[in-house]
Amino acid sequence: MQRTGTERKIRGVEQEYPVSAKGHLNPSLLANAAIQGLKWRQISREVAWDRGMETSQELHEARIRSSFANNGSRIYNDMGHLEIATPSYNNPFDAVAYDKAAEIYAVVGAREAGIAVQERVVIHKNNVANSIGNLESGARSGKRRTITTRTYATHGNFITTRAACTDWSRVERALIPWIVTRIVFTGGGDVISGDLTGEAGVKFVISPRALFVTQQSSLSTTTSRGILNTRDQPHAAHHYWRLHDIHYEALRSEYALFLRDIMQALVIRAFELGFLDGAPELEDPVNTFKRLARDTKSCEWRITLKSGVRTDAVAVLQFYLDAVERLQEAEEHGPSSWDEIGLRCFAELLADLEARQLEKYVDGIDWVTKLALLVNYDPRTAAEGIGICNQYALLDESSLSYLGKERGMPRSNVLFNPCDSLAFVERAVPGVNWTALPDRISYAVANAPEQTRDYFKTALLKRYGSQVRRVSWSTIELMGARVLLDEPFMLNAEEIGDAVAEENAELPAILAAAKRLYPDKVTL
Repeated sequence: MQRTGTERKIRGVEQEYPVSAKGHLNPSLLANAAIQGLKWRQISREVAWDRGMETSQELHEARIRSSFANNGSRIYNDMGHLEIATPSYNNPFDAVAYDKAAEIYAVVGAREAGIAVQERVVIHKNNVANSIGNLESGARSGKRRTITTRTYATHGNFITTRAACTDWSRVERALIPWIVTRIVFTGGGDVISGDLTGEAGVKFVISPRALFVTQQSSLSTTTSRGILNTRDQPHAAHHYWRLHDIHYEALRSEYALFLRDIMQALVIRAFELGFLDGAPELEDPVNTFKRLARDTKSCEWRITLKSGVRTDAVAVLQFYLDAVERLQEAEEHGPSSWDEIGLRCFAELLADLEARQLEKYVDGIDWVTKLALLVNYDPRTAAEGIGICNQYALLDESSLSYLGKERGMPRSNVLFNPCDSLAFVERAVPGVNWTALPDRISYAVANAPEQTRDYFKTALLKRYGSQVRRVSWSTIELMGARVLLDEPFMLNAEEIGDAVAEENAELPAILAAAKRLYPDKVTL
């Protein structure tokens, strides 16, 4: 199969979901109950993790009990959160479908956890938790309640070439301006403690994650966070590098999910091929990131470059649009149809952002939608503002509407409206058959993407789970056999599907077929 443009880029997302209950039950206990519930529902199965393939994460992974879902997602308890890492895919339509499949897993897990602990268990898709403490004296406002904001993560992962990342200063020059400025359309938006912004009470920001950044690059993802993450874990052969993007955000809008994925893929492809070497350098990337995230009223989005030139975020994003346009002209086999759709939508978005026509993106860009809700409801207290954002992020049975199960569902109090969000993406992203999304999500709940190595790994887990000893992102070890899945597209449905799909196929025959294709990667 000839893959063109960004169809060559393998990617996926890790989402941390906070699980909570009124009885102040331990979040880790609730996350474990959700995971156990998914296993009881036969949505996932527990599998030993192959820690030998990890680099620098061995001790951390030793503390995690892993389970794998029927679609190839890894589901586990990471520091008290239910974490769901999608399988790998290679197009923006699947980016939306597998993100929504993960939401459905989270809802089912929370429901099963509630049955187990006999308490209503709720689960959110956001990146911050705000807690309101006792009254204390404040120098500027007299008595006030303390508000503490903690952050947790949404991580994006793109496999690129190691050669492109050897000179890390080149990575910083090319990608930091992109990560800082893209939040104007990828920001999740939320209310955070004013202590983080130098204000009293709470403050609504475009990107809650931006306020927790301290440096340009870091290895850690939990303390002293960088804009870029330097973790070297390719989850593939050594000639690859996995760009571990710790500044994705928890998004619910299909438009934002689609556009974030395709533009990230295009930007990384342009980076690999040298089209971003002239990216505008920011004078102070860390403080620019924070300042930009706070600018929700005037929306000037001012930026100072190292050259001393003052500009704005849209002008920086325009550089990336121009670079991607040059990339598409230079692509040997031409851009993919996804690339053409994504580039056209991004160009239209930048024209609207240049005119600051943000009202057009209610139901399309998450932070804009949340801000519109706050303006509409006009909260009188910090607690009310926090509650509005939390109600947007709350996952409930309405997520099952993506499976076409609206009839008979209880009425939802969630402020995110799937019908309005789908209507927006149908208008804003023409050329995509969005009416097929429910079918694709239904497929994604039960199956791995056909185009990637997860197809083969998941097929073996489903059919021969009792013979699987351990797995990792790039390995599967069975009784008497081991397969090294270090090429992201290897053993996909086109390559191995006939052998896997044969009704009476036995495991030795499937492994023999895999060895014929990849003799050096299959050990029998």
